[in-house]
Amino acid sequence: MKRKFVAGLLTAITAASMILGGCGKSEEGANGSTAAINEADSDEQTASAGDEESGPAVGDEQEQVTIKFTYWGSGDEKKAIEEAVEKFMETYPNITVDLMHIPNEDFLTKLNAMIAAGEAPDVSYSASWKCQMGEDGLIYNFFDLLDDMGLEKEDYISTCWWNWSPDESAGPVQANITTNLMYNADCFTDAGIALPPTKVEEAWSWEEFVDVAQLLTIDTTGRNAKDPEFDANNIQQYGIMFGTDWNVYMPFVLSAGGGYLNETMDGLGLNEDAAAQAIQNFADLINVYHVSPTAVQKNAMPSAATALASKQTAMYIDGSWNHLDLMNSGCNWGVGVLPISENYTTFFDGGSLIIFKSTQHLDAAEKLYLWLTNPESAERITELYRTLWLPVQTEYYTDEAKMEFWASEELPARPAGFKDAIVKATYENSVIATEIDVKNFNEINTLVQSALEQVWSGKKTAQEAMTEVKGQTDSLVDGTYSGNRS
Repeated sequence: MKRKFVAGLLTAITAASMILGGCGKSEEGANGSTAAINEADSDEQTASAGDEESGPAVGDEQEQVTIKFTYWGSGDEKKAIEEAVEKFMETYPNITVDLMHIPNEDFLTKLNAMIAAGEAPDVSYSASWKCQMGEDGLIYNFFDLLDDMGLEKEDYISTCWWNWSPDESAGPVQANITTNLMYNADCFTDAGIALPPTKVEEAWSWEEFVDVAQLLTIDTTGRNAKDPEFDANNIQQYGIMFGTDWNVYMPFVLSAGGGYLNETMDGLGLNEDAAAQAIQNFADLINVYHVSPTAVQKNAMPSAATALASKQTAMYIDGSWNHLDLMNSGCNWGVGVLPISENYTTFFDGGSLIIFKSTQHLDAAEKLYLWLTNPESAERITELYRTLWLPVQTEYYTDEAKMEFWASEELPARPAGFKDAIVKATYENSVIATEIDVKNFNEINTLVQSALEQVWSGKKTAQEAMTEVKGQTDSLVDGTYSGNRS
C-alpha cells in the first residue's frame, strides 16, 4: 500500500489519465528504439562539441520541416505532451511539431474533417476506428515501417497489436492499461478482514468476493450488509464500485468460457448463458446485495480514487489508469487480482499512434513516434511509465532489471503486490482485448452499453437485455481481426 510520496515528485508526474504512449526500449533494448534516439543524440552532441570550433549544429545543416501531431487528453495530459515534444524539438532542432489538442468527444469528427480537406496530420492519437482507416489506405502499415525505425515485431507482447489483417497493422499499443481490483486498505483493517489476494492461484471466487463486499458495506448505524437489520437505503460505505464498460465485465465473461461474440462470430454472444451470467453478477451487486451504488447514486459520487480515499467505497474494479490519481490522493491503497478463481483470463489494452500516408516528412514523423513511445526518451514520459502506463515490450516483463525500472514496488504508484497482481497476472493470462479484435466494435458497443443501462437499473436481466439488443447488433458483426473468437 502507498499512502504518501515525496512532494517534489508530485509536480513532475501529474499527468493525463489516458495518454496513448509507450512502445520504446531501454538502452539495451532489442527493438532499438532507444538506441536509435541515443544514436541521434550522440551525433548531435558530437556536432555540438564541434560548434565551439567550426560552426553550426547538425540540425542547422538539415532541412527544416514541420509536422502536425493531433492528440486528446486532460489539461495535465496536454501539459505532459507539450513538455515531451518541447524536449523532442530541442533534440531535433530541424523538426518543428505543430501540436493540435482536440477534445476526445470531438476528435474523430475533427480528424475526418481534416482528412476530407486534405489536411490530415502526420502523426495522431487513435482509437479502434484506426483499423478502418488502415483498410481504407489512409495510414501506414506499421509492419512496413519497422526496419526504418529499428524495431522488431517480436519485441512486443503478441496480444498488443492493432492489426486489420494478418500482415497489416496500425501498430502496437502505445501504453498498456489493464483491468484490476483497487482497494482502501484502511477499510479492510477497520473491518478486521484480510487484504485481497495478489496472486492468481489465491484469487477469490465470486462468492467469496461478494461475501467480503457485504462485510465492507456499512450503513449509517454501523451495520454491514450481512446484518438482518442493515439499512440499504442509508449506506455510508459501499463494499465495491465498478466501471460499467466492456473492460470490466469481459475478463469475467472470457474466464467463464463466454465471449463478446458467439462461437461462429456472426452475432453477439453476450446473451449466451456464461456471458449473461457474468454480467448479471455485477448487476446483482447493485440490486440484490446492495453492496454497490445504483447508477443514479454513482453519478453523484466522485472518481474512483476519490471514492476510495474518502471511504465511500472499500473496493473498485476498473482500469489501472486510476493508479496515478490514487497515488496523488494520499489514500492507503493497494491492488489485488480480480475475483476469478478458475481460468483466469484478462488482457492489456490501450490506443496507438498512427502515421498518415499523406505525410510529406515520414522520417520526422517516425522520429516523433519513437520519442513519444520510448519510456526513456524524456523524464516526463519515464515518470508516466512509473505511474500511469504499463509497457508493451516483452522484455519489460521477462527481464527482472527492466521490470524494476517501471514496476518497482518502491515507486509511489506501485503498491505492495503490484508485480503479482498487475504485472504477472496480466502478462501470463492475457488474450487480445475485445476492443482491439472485434470488427466494428465502436458501433456494436454503443448499442450494448445503452442496453446494459436497463440491467444496471434492475429493469431487465442481462440475458433479456442482451437478447433484445442482439437484433440491432448482429447486422454490424463481421467477426474479428485475429480470426479467433473474442
